[in-house]
Amino acid sequence: MRFDVATFTSLCLITFLCCALIATVLSRMFAQVGAFRLWAAAFYLLAAASACFALRSAWRTDFLLFATAAFALQSRILIWAGTRALFGVPMAWRTAFIVTCAFCVLYGGALLLELPMLPRAVLLALFFAPYRAATLYEVCRRRRPHLGMARTVVAIGATIATLGAIVPLTLVLLDHANLALLIGNPRTTSAVYAVVFAGDVLLASGLIVLAFKLLILERDMLATLDRSASERLALARNSRTSLGPATAREPLPHHDEPSQRRSLSGMV
Repeated sequence: MRFDVATFTSLCLITFLCCALIATVLSRMFAQVGAFRLWAAAFYLLAAASACFALRSAWRTDFLLFATAAFALQSRILIWAGTRALFGVPMAWRTAFIVTCAFCVLYGGALLLELPMLPRAVLLALFFAPYRAATLYEVCRRRRPHLGMARTVVAIGATIATLGAIVPLTLVLLDHANLALLIGNPRTTSAVYAVVFAGDVLLASGLIVLAFKLLILERDMLATLDRSASERLALARNSRTSLGPATAREPLPHHDEPSQRRSLSGMV
């Protein structure tokens, strides 16, 4: 099998669609984890971007190239938002909407004006790299020792994805014949695209494993708190039980004992 663009695009489509289905199932099973819903939407958008790029080989129009870039950017934003939601950090959706609109206007204008490859590559690097780097930052800033291997996998995938965001610009500056996937439609591809694709796969799988790791930690923490509360409650009950007979023999306040009761002399 020759590793050409058609094969690579089909592989991306199938992989991200499977990731989207897995994230959708997990969002139904763990409804309290909002990150799964955001990641599912991000993977669906990645699959849609791959499908639009595959259609461009048969229907060469700039609209499909624009849709590919727009869907890919939105997916990166949702992956970052899901990572923040996993750690309980709120998301500024208004800023994300403004960034998306700005990219669509600038990139759409570049396609309409038929600008050369360099401005388009600069736009891709300018908008894609910060959100991929932000995902890496959100994972690495959490100083939790129990995340371990899951955080390492996410960090490696996010690093590759961040470097992959500047691959189009690098190839254009080097005047390489095989331009990046979001810029052109090369007939053959090289190992650099496989590395970028591996970074996205590592990032997706690592985030899912990281979410499970956090769920396990929270479950163990709740179990520890529940066990500690049960032990304290049992200790309190045992204390009351051991002190019960002694407190029963003590006279109640304002209560006269039988020996203290005397009849009043005199006329009633």
